[in-house]
Amino acid sequence: MTTLSQHTRLINTSDNKDNVILIWFDPDNELSIDSEHLKIQLNQLNHRIIIPTEFESCISYIQSKEREKIFLITSISYVSQILPYIDVLHQIYCIFILCSKTDQHEYSFIQHTKIIGVYKQFDFLYSIIQEQIDIFNNQFDLWSFFDQDEYKNKDLTKQSSNFLWLQLLHNIILYLPYNDQAKKQMFNACRYYYQDNKEELKLIDEFEAKYHSYDAIDWYLNNSFLRKIINHALIMEDTNQLYTLSYFLNDLIQNFNQQIVQINEKKLIAYGLIELSNIEFEKLKKNHNKLISIKTFLICHRSRSLVLALSTQLPKRNNSIPVLFQITYDIQDINNNIILYQQEVLFHFNTTFHLENIQHDKHICCINMNVVNDGQQILEKYIDDIHRQIDNLNILIIFGKLICDMSQWNQSQKYFEHLLNDNINKNDLPWIEHSLGQINRWKGNWLEAKEYYKHAYDRMMKDEVNCEKDCAIILCDIGEILHLQGKYEEAYEYHEKALTIRKKYYPSFDHPHIATSLENIGLIYYQQLKYNEALVHLQQSLTIREKYFNYFHVDIATNLRNIGYIFIDQGKYDEALEYHQRARLIYEKSYSSDHVFIALTYNSIGNILYLKKKHNDALDMVQHALIIQKKYYPFGHIDIGTTLSNMGNIKYGQGNYDLALDLYQQVLMIQKKYHLSNHLDNVCILNNIGYILARGKRSYDEALHYHQQAFLMLKTYYPSYYGHIAINLNYIGDNLSKQRKFHEAIDYYRQALTIQKNYYSSDNVNIAHTLSNIGNILSDQKKNEEALDYHQRALKIYETYHSSDHINYATSLNDIGKILYRLGKYDDAFKHHEKALIIQKKYYDSENAHMALSLNYMGNVRSSEGKYDEAIDLYKQALQIYETSSSFRYADIATILSNIGTSLNHQEKYDEAFDYEQQALNIRQSHYPSAYMNIADSFHYMGNIRNSQGKYNEAIDYYQQQLKIYEKYYPTSHSNIASILSFIGSSLSRQGKYDESFECYKRALNIYEENFSTNYNQIARYLQWIGFVCYVKLDLDCALIYYEKCLRIREINFNWDHSSIVDTISCLIEVQRARNEHEICLAYELKCFLIREKSLPINHQDIGKSLFNIGHCYEYLKKFQLALEYYKRALVIYEQCTSFSREDRQKLDANIQRISEEQNL
Repeated sequence: MTTLSQHTRLINTSDNKDNVILIWFDPDNELSIDSEHLKIQLNQLNHRIIIPTEFESCISYIQSKEREKIFLITSISYVSQILPYIDVLHQIYCIFILCSKTDQHEYSFIQHTKIIGVYKQFDFLYSIIQEQIDIFNNQFDLWSFFDQDEYKNKDLTKQSSNFLWLQLLHNIILYLPYNDQAKKQMFNACRYYYQDNKEELKLIDEFEAKYHSYDAIDWYLNNSFLRKIINHALIMEDTNQLYTLSYFLNDLIQNFNQQIVQINEKKLIAYGLIELSNIEFEKLKKNHNKLISIKTFLICHRSRSLVLALSTQLPKRNNSIPVLFQITYDIQDINNNIILYQQEVLFHFNTTFHLENIQHDKHICCINMNVVNDGQQILEKYIDDIHRQIDNLNILIIFGKLICDMSQWNQSQKYFEHLLNDNINKNDLPWIEHSLGQINRWKGNWLEAKEYYKHAYDRMMKDEVNCEKDCAIILCDIGEILHLQGKYEEAYEYHEKALTIRKKYYPSFDHPHIATSLENIGLIYYQQLKYNEALVHLQQSLTIREKYFNYFHVDIATNLRNIGYIFIDQGKYDEALEYHQRARLIYEKSYSSDHVFIALTYNSIGNILYLKKKHNDALDMVQHALIIQKKYYPFGHIDIGTTLSNMGNIKYGQGNYDLALDLYQQVLMIQKKYHLSNHLDNVCILNNIGYILARGKRSYDEALHYHQQAFLMLKTYYPSYYGHIAINLNYIGDNLSKQRKFHEAIDYYRQALTIQKNYYSSDNVNIAHTLSNIGNILSDQKKNEEALDYHQRALKIYETYHSSDHINYATSLNDIGKILYRLGKYDDAFKHHEKALIIQKKYYDSENAHMALSLNYMGNVRSSEGKYDEAIDLYKQALQIYETSSSFRYADIATILSNIGTSLNHQEKYDEAFDYEQQALNIRQSHYPSAYMNIADSFHYMGNIRNSQGKYNEAIDYYQQQLKIYEKYYPTSHSNIASILSFIGSSLSRQGKYDESFECYKRALNIYEENFSTNYNQIARYLQWIGFVCYVKLDLDCALIYYEKCLRIREINFNWDHSSIVDTISCLIEVQRARNEHEICLAYELKCFLIREKSLPINHQDIGKSLFNIGHCYEYLKKFQLALEYYKRALVIYEQCTSFSREDRQKLDANIQRISEEQNL
């Protein structure tokens, strides 16, 4: 037998590089590098080199690699094509860019985390690639751990442990086909793996010609190509590759079984050496006293001194340490997993070790391990636990299901397809097809999944032995697919049928299959918003599982999560969070930290945190979920759609309505891809979009269109889903209410209330929501006594359904307080709002928009009482909350500013009052140009202030603008039009405008252009005014035309440093920013800076602002190095100039800190 001394190292880490594929993509050979020379050079780094010539083939090749990591090298010319795929293709590990002409700092995309850098010289690039491969190889997880202290009391089904995978693999190899076809498959697999390596291909030819089964050990030890391909497959858990090599692995295992260890000692001690990264070493330390398997055939030596001598030959590396393994082996107790020859020992890959302790001496760390039989015992228990649920399930099927539980769906699918093609026992065919159905279900291929389930069901029904009991499993799975497709009634029939069968076979009603059926039926009730019925079924399911699984199993976690969903919908967020946290603990103990079930839990917890107004914490959770999901799913997967929907919720809660809308639109596209167009989930997203358009964007007509689409789908496809129909009617009523179409709105609310009274019990919380909506409408119609009755009825339900310190109770108190305020009962009104605020402070961990709203109501009461100082103080508290925690809530901020202005006006502090009203108007015009009535209110309040000052001409301008809005949206006979005619004031006169402002400016401009063509100053002024009107109306193209004309005139006719030139450039910057033309913004900002630098003192605040704005532009363009440079230059001026506000300084400091941390600059 061959000596093993040359293999003494525990693991040859250089083999790990087979996981790396280098792709050189430069089809036009812009770098003029000879391809053959290039291959020779790169082959010294890694033997797997691909040089595609077309972009599509490059992307297709990357997509085809499930387990490998791609190191992509490309020219600067192709980066823009590749960038959109970086996040989508998880296979891309890193990117290197070669560019011989351009400096890397001019390219914003280098800040992408996967782009290592831009390199001018190939030699330097070569060294960087080598370094990155070394770093990557150090990240391989060679170990699998298992906590042996817990497994005896746990049901091991649905575990996703690679420890079990390794233990079971040994058995599976002996079950797989062992024939000429398998042998040929093995040779072909080797040739495919080494297809570009001529030397290895010659060895493989020799291997095919000379190989005999009894020589397996010799071939393995003497031929690195076999060790590499096998160890690579084991380390990467590449079941597909191992399947193709199963013929040789079978021989290898049989050689182990035939070896008889002949040694006089009772115990054998062997030593191995490995160089570990600090990360790997820390992982071993954390798993002290646990079981460990090593994913390779382990080669060790019996001489400690020889191994220690080898340690002195290891090159010293940063962040890595040499480690000596001392392995003790009890000869009498353990057999068939070692081969012993002279002073060397070869361990089988399924050998289980107990990690005893870690010792340190001056020269080396020593890890002591014992070989134990626990691995086999754990495997037996795992199989027994599965057989408790499915009798006599073949071990081949169990192995494939384990791979699926590990979320390796492509691997599992290939494995079962191999079994299908290799004509495995016909009794296993239904389970193979059933497993393929489960895999397709997880991958989101629901139609394919259902087809596989149906084939499996048909096969099982032909088997007269126990077919009915097993068929119930498939009926249940078909029901789950129908559920996902939104076909809930059909799904319910399948689940009821499965439950009926299961009751027959499990009459004691205590089996987990019974629990599964109960849970699925409960989830149908959940979709119907029948929460009481849903909870009954889910609690029954949980009780069965906790008893059967001894309170620990992933199915219990799923059960807990589903109950948590119900609590979320019921507004019981603390209970929901508790259930999801319990689920999370089970998942984290059962699965790796990046398992999809953990992502689902992060998503749910994020949703709860959003509902509790903890938006930053919620976003962290949801983003964590997305990172995990992107590892397993393509970007358009339905589960990623759920995550994007949750992100949309959070962004809405933060007031970032544009981003929320964009996310919801993405979700809608994903759902339409997976669902039928009439799916219930589509209804929910349509309503979400409509809600944001109405509440956030004030785009009521567009919002109403979405709500009506959703309503039509419900009426057509879900006519008996009355809970959802009532919710949809409430959405429509809310939209009409915001448009002040009170008669139409209340009609929709009353329809909803009628449906809910027939569908729910009288104390259902959804009824309370609708009662509150009706009360709000009646109050707006000045029917305050009637409104008060509705709100008190709602409050009574909230008191029954929730505790008196629940957030819904606080909302109801505020609603009643508003009515009492309108009735002139100021003391009672204030007490209600104050009580609501107290509840909110207890309920939420931090200040949020709900608290600000209560403070605003309290301010309204004090203002009406004439206590203006108290009112302003309350308003400013509310404003502080909005600006700090909800800065995107522009509408609410504008309302607060206007309320402050109104109180200041009553105090005759006119200029200060006007400033607040102007801020409110600016926000409304910039962010809600279609919210006409709110804009009209601002005009009115500003006209009032000017009127109080005796500035009648200015007042006329505001009143005229208000009148224009009213004439457009109110009937000509409306009282508000008559009222505003009496307020027409001064601004039209001051501006020379007597008709609608745009037309007036346009007519004035025409007059000047036609009659006073040399009065450039006035023409430019009119152009800029018209440009501003266009801008505030968001007619950006029009604004751009007028501003550019204005700028041309001023640059020709004024000195280069004239202030009006800077003013016009600033206007152009705003327009271009609104158009997302950040390159153009940057050019204008630089122009402003040059003017100011030459005309102003060196530390003038305007220069500081210019530097800040330039930095902001570079940040938008992702040129973070330049952004940081300009921010720092601005900081110098900020520190010298006292006129900058504290907020300005904080914002600048925050930007510098954020970029420095995120970009490691």
